[in-house]
Amino acid sequence: MVAIPHTTEAFVVSAPGKAILFGEHAVVYGKTAVAGSLDMRAYALVTPRSDEHVRLVLPDIGVDELFDTNTLPRLTPNMLEHPGMVEQLMGHISVPNGPGRLAILTFAYLFGSLFVDNCGFTVSVRSLLPVGAGLGSSAAYNVALAAALLRLSGRLPAKNASDVINEWAFAGEQVAHGTPSGIDNAVSTRGGFLEYTKGSEARNLCTTNALRVLVTNTSVPRSTRELVAGVRNARDQHPTVVNLVLDAIHETAVSAVSLFENSSDGVEQRLQDLVRMNHGLLATLGVSHAALERIREITALHNMASKLTGAGGGGCALTLVPSDASDETVEQVQCELRDAGFECYSTVVGGKGVAFTESVAAESVDKWIVRMSPLEQNDAVPADPFAAVIAAFVALPASVVAKLAP
Repeated sequence: MVAIPHTTEAFVVSAPGKAILFGEHAVVYGKTAVAGSLDMRAYALVTPRSDEHVRLVLPDIGVDELFDTNTLPRLTPNMLEHPGMVEQLMGHISVPNGPGRLAILTFAYLFGSLFVDNCGFTVSVRSLLPVGAGLGSSAAYNVALAAALLRLSGRLPAKNASDVINEWAFAGEQVAHGTPSGIDNAVSTRGGFLEYTKGSEARNLCTTNALRVLVTNTSVPRSTRELVAGVRNARDQHPTVVNLVLDAIHETAVSAVSLFENSSDGVEQRLQDLVRMNHGLLATLGVSHAALERIREITALHNMASKLTGAGGGGCALTLVPSDASDETVEQVQCELRDAGFECYSTVVGGKGVAFTESVAAESVDKWIVRMSPLEQNDAVPADPFAAVIAAFVALPASVVAKLAP
């Protein structure tokens, strides 16, 4: 471990969410799944401090914690059997209950593992991903945080940086989830599309073509654990039938891999067909929802294929937008979905992974953030100039935050 190098410059790290395109639920039984990076990102603004305190600001979930670096535990390799045990070393430091608890513990684990000397900085994270919707919001946070702390600590190598970021982000996911698969952080770190089979290392698919999609949040709460258990129960009751369905889901994923890696005429239409088939198979397993079916009905009227993404039972739907669809058509579909009571986002899947941003249009990120903030100048100039940048960052509209991605 090394101490933080002297730095006076602010920078931003952003990391994408993820969407599972093919293979949900079947992947639990050793079948293939295909996932892609979703260009709805988490953004970590890093600013230096002149004292020996570190501050974690997560305005989306109401977290603003200041730690004296003398009190945070320092970790050595093999000190903990599992990263999730970091709370046992927090001593007298009180970690509040609530949605930010795991995010704080992840920060403590990564800081304690990467820094040995006292130092001072602030990490402020804004996320444009809905939480708990199956879009990898936790992984995007952990990838952005790991990349930021690796850079600050001087432990980000010039070569194979993504591998190191992914390794530490996975440790963060272990703090949050216990036994994660690793696919979410791998997609967020690397970007693009990944093929994944349980027990094997994820493989990047050889395609550079990002797909335009709509992501529609039903806002219907669901339990991934209960949905997975429901499929397992159906398989126990009807093994021959359910295994055939799982095999068919596997074949949709394998067929999609072939299409991604062997582009030819008609690929787009065939992907649309596979999306419809995959959703139909998942619905057969009982993991769809009336809200998801309504989204499929609305988008089908405009020749767009939709499916659930993630565990189902609510959560989000993913819609492939044909390349020849006009902006007017896409906007009409979004309006119809919003009128039906859904949140809808237009984005791309299969884009860039984790990325660093030091400037926007040749202007340093701190100056750009303050200039773009809706705060009045007098409100945004406290004694610490970087505190003004943090306040401005917290106040930025989401559409402006998104411009911090390279």
